[in-house]
Amino acid sequence: SLQLLVSCRALAPRAAGVVRAARCRLCSTARSRSMASAAASPDEDALFTQVLGPLAEAGREACRLAVERAMRSGEAGRVPIAGAAVSRAADGSLKVAALGHNHRIPEPDGEDHGYPTDHGETSAIRAMGADWGAVDWPNTVFATTLSPCVMCTRTLQAAYARGLRSIVIAESQSFKGPEGLFDAMSGMRVVRLTRPDMARQMQAFARRYPWDWAADIGEIPPRQAVVERLLLAARAERGSWCAACKPGEAAVIDADGTVLASTSDDRSSAGGNPCRAAVIAAMGRAGSSVNLRECAVAWVPLATSTGALGVDAFGDASLGACELFRPAALVVGGGGRLDEGLAGKLQAVGVEVIFAHGSALGSAGARARSRSPRG
Repeated sequence: SLQLLVSCRALAPRAAGVVRAARCRLCSTARSRSMASAAASPDEDALFTQVLGPLAEAGREACRLAVERAMRSGEAGRVPIAGAAVSRAADGSLKVAALGHNHRIPEPDGEDHGYPTDHGETSAIRAMGADWGAVDWPNTVFATTLSPCVMCTRTLQAAYARGLRSIVIAESQSFKGPEGLFDAMSGMRVVRLTRPDMARQMQAFARRYPWDWAADIGEIPPRQAVVERLLLAARAERGSWCAACKPGEAAVIDADGTVLASTSDDRSSAGGNPCRAAVIAAMGRAGSSVNLRECAVAWVPLATSTGALGVDAFGDASLGACELFRPAALVVGGGGRLDEGLAGKLQAVGVEVIFAHGSALGSAGARARSRSPRG
């Protein structure tokens, strides 16, 4: 329960080596179990045909790949969630456009510290790099093994803007994201399955590693004293924090003023890939042992950004990452201003917006900070 998580909060930000050791124990147990079939059932086959029409086979293949990758991720002791995109060419042939799995938990034998903004969907899309811009999105199906969280839904909204009109969700029992956003997208076709194999694996993971699962969906409560100290620092140091960032860069900063991670906006060289935006990338590079709700994000928009800055400048995926993980503050530099739509969405989930040269917009307060981001 979250009450237990709060009482054990001091133990929560575990070192990557401890996490890897725990996963290795799970790996040895999981590999002894056989992988469940990733193939669709006859009823599912009919649903694919009914909803997706000529893209049905691409949908089946995307779902099969995602389920198989999620199974393998779970067997490796990592979060068992994955995403895949498959395109159908004019001659009917299929091509895998994207494939990835959740990277919150570090590789068992790797040196990384986890990448918390890499969920199944965002991992698959981030790995595409510049290929994102070359995908035939209208003839592509994106499949995910679990109902997408708000971060992944926002990311798929960016694909919708490129023409994506077909999505497969393998199960929504373990977690249900803001699927209503898909229903509001004109022409979007959604295949909603109830894969018991995916539900069982996800539920087993959540029971065995409740902290990891709660952290993955931004549900580790922040320490209020840390947040208050962080906000005081952000208001006092906002100018210097942003002065340390070049145009297009973002940095994740803790309550002590330490820069945990920083990166630049790489969308222009990655075909517009939404997962290469500065804010979501910096939050990912901060590592999985960090509670992002006890951090601030400093962001300096690109010099080409003018006027009130909206979601296009900030990035759909970056907005979703802030809505999910809810950093205590977003410090905006470069003389930038946010439009009402973007500022309102950030404030609604408790993110205080602070301008390096000006006043703070504030947030919806403590009540919003404790609100679940799950639509």
